[in-house]
Amino acid sequence: HVGRMSACSGRLLHVVGVLTGRGLIERCLSSVSGTNEGDLANAMGKRATWENFYKTQSERGTKQFDWFVGYQEVIDLVSPYLHRCTDTQKSHVVGLDLGCGLSDVALKMCVSSEEPIRIVCADVVMSPLATMQQQYQSMRESVRNSESHLLFAMADASHLPFKDGSFGFVLDKGTTDVIIRSSKGGEKAKTVVQESLRVLQCGGHILQFSDEDPDVRLTLLNNATREHGAAVTFKEIPTSHGMEYFMYIVQKGG
Repeated sequence: HVGRMSACSGRLLHVVGVLTGRGLIERCLSSVSGTNEGDLANAMGKRATWENFYKTQSERGTKQFDWFVGYQEVIDLVSPYLHRCTDTQKSHVVGLDLGCGLSDVALKMCVSSEEPIRIVCADVVMSPLATMQQQYQSMRESVRNSESHLLFAMADASHLPFKDGSFGFVLDKGTTDVIIRSSKGGEKAKTVVQESLRVLQCGGHILQFSDEDPDVRLTLLNNATREHGAAVTFKEIPTSHGMEYFMYIVQKGG
């Protein structure tokens, strides 16, 4: 009975956290648009919406916020993909955290990795990047491998300012989920996936974390990658609170 109560309590706390985040998003959306479905969809894709969201987070003193899953749920799933591609001369793993926001997943990956790893944290809004950069600087002495680094870049996921083949992996934790729910989200999400493929090294992986059902997400990913010779698979993410999440893996061919 104690174990069952603990599991139920954990699930309840998680649901409350998710609903709190969604409620905050809805309030921010409403503040830059109207309240009908079309207005909300339009606002979802606007930078002003997310500037407002992170301003509110800052006013609340929030330093860290993860959509869906955090570092503990993610690290064992992504670790098999954090390796140098065989056709590159780089001595370290190079990754992109796409739409990082206030997630500390990349930060903890950098701090804990025994192998040298460099991750670019990218977001369309500057304020969460500044917050995470401050946290990184405060933890720099704790980084296990002195050659590991976090970098920060303001970037639009549909027009990435990086050269072709720059990264060994692209981490997308909720970013595509936001984009696909915006106005004309299907086409925008397809563009984001194709941009992620462009900046990937051959053999590299896009790692998407989502609560979207495989029947829906796999259709998007297969359509977006069909001309690029990419392989698409997925894994269900086990959780203690009963929520259903997935990791979608896209490996670039070539």
